[in-house]
Amino acid sequence: MTKPVLEFDDAAEAEFYDIVEYYKQFDRSLSNDFVQEFERTIQRLVKFPGAGHPYLHQTKRVFLNRFPYAIVYKIYRDESIIVFAIMHMKRKPGYWKKRLK
Repeated sequence: MTKPVLEFDDAAEAEFYDIVEYYKQFDRSLSNDFVQEFERTIQRLVKFPGAGHPYLHQTKRVFLNRFPYAIVYKIYRDESIIVFAIMHMKRKPGYWKKRLK
């Protein structure tokens, strides 16, 4: 099987940059740590897309280490992975549902 194509919903991409900026307000190294952990989590997701925890509406989620976020995604025909949210685990669960296509 070939490696699936990873895509981000526009709103999920914006969330990523908002989170990076949020952490930068407190400590630039914390922001860098978040980016590194996010990249490690994305690499795991692409390598093992089926390993995420089942979530709502046939989505899956993987949790970031050290940070209170999960990446919510869906696999389409084993060809692509679409990330719908970088969801804070304690705020507004399910706000991203309208992004599902």
